[in-house]
Amino acid sequence: MKYEIPDEFKQFVAHVRRRCTVSGIELVLSPSRNVVITDSFSTDCSGYFDDVNKALVVACGKPFKEWIEILVHEYSHMQQWLNDDRWSYWTDCCLDLWSWLDGEKILNTAQLNKVIDGMIELERDCELRALDNIVKWNLPINKSRYKRKANLYLYSYRVLPIIKKFPTGLYDNKDLINMCPTRITKNYNTIPDGVRDLIIKTYG
Repeated sequence: MKYEIPDEFKQFVAHVRRRCTVSGIELVLSPSRNVVITDSFSTDCSGYFDDVNKALVVACGKPFKEWIEILVHEYSHMQQWLNDDRWSYWTDCCLDLWSWLDGEKILNTAQLNKVIDGMIELERDCELRALDNIVKWNLPINKSRYKRKANLYLYSYRVLPIIKKFPTGLYDNKDLINMCPTRITKNYNTIPDGVRDLIIKTYG
């Protein structure tokens, strides 16, 4: 399916298409509002990069300004896969976390915290790469708001042991986004009380 791509984004999208082709990755721009990662992990999401099945998938059944940010993020995961030696460890953490969320794997507190630490490391690095891509390709994306949303996403991992599910729809919650800082912090061991409480109240 073809989508109307604003001129200022065409060069970046074309680059992603080329890199996917060269790297043997299928780029799937789905017309649905959400996509399912796999048959095993049935949670809906806005997009994902799958190095095993060689696919970069983005749900495009929403305004362009929303799904283009997902494409930037998932392409940044692809860059990690191509260039970062930590990818294998990160994907192990990801598989363990989703297996725990689906009730297929039991993790004690120490094991779960280690997995979440790995996921936060993975996603924080991805968000920094995404911001670099926004700057490199001169994409007209509000960087301060992107950082707020990135921080919200990273904070949400610390709440998973409490709510035991991924809080889908986070980016639709303007109150939560506005409560987050406009810079990527060095660690996410502590969540602002208001952010934690509102995530639990809304998604718990």
